Amino acid sequence: MLDTLLARLLLWAGYRSRSLATNVRQFNSAAAAVEELVAATPEPALRGRRPVPALPGITPIMQDWSAFMTIAHCNDVHESLLGLIPQLDAGRDLELGDIGRFDHPAECGPEVMPRFRDLAAQIAGLPQSLSFKGGGTVVHPIFGRLDSRGGFALAALHLQLHVSQIRRSIQLNSEA
Repeated sequence: MLDTLLARLLLWAGYRSRSLATNVRQFNSAAAAVEELVAATPEPALRGRRPVPALPGITPIMQDWSAFMTIAHCNDVHESLLGLIPQLDAGRDLELGDIGRFDHPAECGPEVMPRFRDLAAQIAGLPQSLSFKGGGTVVHPIFGRLDSRGGFALAALHLQLHVSQIRRSIQLNSEA
């Protein structure tokens, strides 16, 4: 209960309460951080699966992922949000389904990066094609009821949470 309340406050205070332009910058900054981390890290460290310690927003199952697996997870979430946000903006109320479906990325490698770049560019470009004023909503089990604007804020928050996980995974697997 407390974790859910804190997550909702973080989404509201750190992302949702800020301007759309700020959220775009936050998202782009997180995407650039992922790119920089991957570019500067040897592949074995990006594939390594030494568990990361508990981090805010990172579930126990996520602690065992490699950096590449975390990026694959982000790709899956980005793809889902790209389908969801425009529908919310069009005024449709939606069901999110089980978010646990994003908790099982397969072992992967550098092939995740072209998809990451493509999906990140599409998310960053949503403000050019959407009004973010549609009345559709979806209920997220952790972050509560979201409209298209909240979904976009969630994209920025979600990626930022995983940047710290990727960074920590790289550190641990570079020491091995």
